[in-house]
Formats: sequence, structure tokens, C-alpha cells
Amino acid sequence: MLKKTQLCSIIIALIASHSAWAANQTLTLDDGRQVILHDNFTWQYKPQTNDSLTTSAAQTTTAIPVIATSTMAIPVISASKGVVIKLGDKKAIQQLSDSGLDILLTAAHYENGTLVIPTMMTNQNSKSVTDVTMKVHLSNAQGKTIATDDFTVWHSINRMPETYFRPKTQQKGKPITFDVPKADSYFINAEITNVDLR
Repeated sequence: MLKKTQLCSIIIALIASHSAWAANQTLTLDDGRQVILHDNFTWQYKPQTNDSLTTSAAQTTTAIPVIATSTMAIPVISASKGVVIKLGDKKAIQQLSDSGLDILLTAAHYENGTLVIPTMMTNQNSKSVTDVTMKVHLSNAQGKTIATDDFTVWHSINRMPETYFRPKTQQKGKPITFDVPKADSYFINAEITNVDLR
């Protein structure tokens, strides 16, 4: 009888520890920002209040410069949120995720009167992607909206499987382009509006 009791207590302990393991965890990075680790192996920055945003901005200006490494953190945004684009900056702008599809907005550049934001996509899904649409708002440095448009960053031809964006692969998407006056920086608000799977 003692062995059955021990076995039951082990099973209860395992069940209790599994539910605690699957909960979201919050970590604090070296620079003070907090990250939420989800049980599905994704992460996002913990939203900050306005007070902590102004405090962290003040701390950033007085911080000691950090030596850049080859791996840079790229924010994963699950909800629509704006980001500053600086021309000449070589790091990625933003990563968006929806329906198992990750879209990375890479470093923007300006050519022939057009702001060009290349896209790189990863299909984490178990199905093929046939169409991806985004809505993008572009503002100047003062926050005034200067352009808004819908972009199809991936489109496959129906009944032509060789054009589908296959599961567990990466593809270069169509770039996001705006014909706007050249500036040192812009403000972008992007969201994935449609992902068609097959």
C-alpha cells in the first residue's frame, strides 16, 4: 500500500509541476527591459507604462555604449505598434507574427525617390501560405501621417503548388515601398491583415 501512495504523490507532483512550467515567464534583460516568454516558444517585450518609458529613455542617453554583437534582439510584435525607421541603420526594423508566419522588416533604404523596406518571411506553420497582406502607416519624424497603404508581400498562383510558400521555410517577400520625400527618420506602424493558408 505504501508504494501506491508514493506513486500517487509522484504523479500529483508531476502534474502540479507541469502546469507551473507551462505558465508565461517574465525575464529582465541587462538593459532593464522586460521580456515575456510564452509556453509556445515565442516571446514579446512586456508593455511599459508611460512613466517607465520616459525613465528608460533618460537612462538610455546616459548609458555606457555596448559593443555590438552579431546577434541583435528584434522585437516580436503581436499587436500593431509603431517603430522608428532610421535611414542608414543596418539593423532590422521590426518582426511581426500572425498565424504561424513571421515577417521581418529589414533595414530600410532610400532609392530614386522611394523609401524601400525589404521583407523576409518564415513560415512556422504546418500548411503552405498562398497570400500575405499588410497594412502600413508611415509618419514623418513629427508623427504626421504621410502615407498609408496595403501591401501584398506574398502571393501564390492558385493551383500552382510550386509557387506556394512551404511550411518550415524562409522566403524573401515583396518589399514595402513608399514614394515620399527623403528624411533621416520615419515612423512606421505595420500590421499583418491577412494570411491565406492552403
